[in-house]
Amino acid sequence: MNPVSGIGEKVSRKEISEFMDCIRHIFKALRVSSSHLEKVLGLSAAQIFVLQKLKEEPGLSINDLAVRTTTHQSSVSVVVKKLEEHGLVSRSISKEDSRRVVVSLTNEGMNRLNTIPSTVQDQMILSLEKMPEEKTTMLATLMKEFVNSAGIVGIKD
Repeated sequence: MNPVSGIGEKVSRKEISEFMDCIRHIFKALRVSSSHLEKVLGLSAAQIFVLQKLKEEPGLSINDLAVRTTTHQSSVSVVVKKLEEHGLVSRSISKEDSRRVVVSLTNEGMNRLNTIPSTVQDQMILSLEKMPEEKTTMLATLMKEFVNSAGIVGIKD
């Protein structure tokens, strides 16, 4: 049997149930964490994640932020716009390349960030980074196959 495609073997109800429970746990953790952060700090988990990446690497473009946050460029653009409206980030022309717009933390953004705890997304990414590469490759391959097969989102290889 091919371990990636699952061809040749029927999946048991127990395995399906365990998989769906894992998905539910992930969504619940993300939802609860984001809701808590929004109530306490007035920022979504996605907004906090972008702020953290900008602290690690100041002056990133929207595309750079999308790569660092493992998020689609259009989603990051929406998050950055909201952060800009709150005065937590600013956009400017890159000093190295006048065709490039970069995003930076404002003083207010840095002050807010210093009060923010680690996010669930941070914990998930750190956990994946600790896994052996072959496991993360297999997990990514299986998740893309699952999402495409379920018709949830079209993920390109």
